[in-house]
Amino acid sequence: MINRAHVIGMGRLGRHWADRLSALNVTVHRWSRTAQDGVRSMSEWSQVEPADAVFIAVPDDAIASVAESILPHLPGSTALVHHAGSVPLEALPVEPERRAVMWPPMTFTAGSAPDWDTLPLGIEAADPQWMQLGLRMAPQAFALTATSRPALHLGAVLAGNLTAAWLGVVESYLKEHGLPLSALAPLVEESVKKALEGGALDTVSGPASRNDADTLQRQAAALNCLSHPDQDLTLIHTLLTNRILAQHGHPPPPLQGETEGH
Repeated sequence: MINRAHVIGMGRLGRHWADRLSALNVTVHRWSRTAQDGVRSMSEWSQVEPADAVFIAVPDDAIASVAESILPHLPGSTALVHHAGSVPLEALPVEPERRAVMWPPMTFTAGSAPDWDTLPLGIEAADPQWMQLGLRMAPQAFALTATSRPALHLGAVLAGNLTAAWLGVVESYLKEHGLPLSALAPLVEESVKKALEGGALDTVSGPASRNDADTLQRQAAALNCLSHPDQDLTLIHTLLTNRILAQHGHPPPPLQGETEGH
């Protein structure tokens, strides 16, 4: 049972995590590199109060070093928790039952509290108490393993970060024609909603799904005729178009310069 806790790191995740613990009646001490209103500086850590757990919400590459540095001033029963998707549980140098990963595969916004009732929260831990805490914090919490957590983290990068990067590429293309990405916001939102509710590729519409070869060829040519052709945009367009064609049982288009029958 966690009654008293320290949260180290007051970035977006750390602040929301500390707020959620407080809402569950956990006494929370907040720490950061520099003192702020209600937040203590890590330079004062030698006077740290005893607690049941320390939640380390710092950048991934600092987790192991922070964990090592705080141990000398903690009672031997204090548990350590980090919140990273790709950092091994073993980065926390305490016994297995005293460590856990509680990772929300989610992006957080400063000043806007997440909906904890719908927030996904992955738990990797040997002791079942961490799943119990996870379910208190977020009812959608689920178990992860040393194998499934990095796999889900990569999936989060592919589905989240790379989707955002792809929209940035599309935004640059639209700007060449004086068009805003916001004009496509309802389409993007509805397409993503459909993909998440059903088979992602099965829900795709458009020229590739109906094998509209003429439209596909015109669009490929348009990409090559940009004032500043983007080879990445062209390549990604080709790869994903071919994936949609294959999913719907259509052959890929002929290579440039080829004609049917040759």
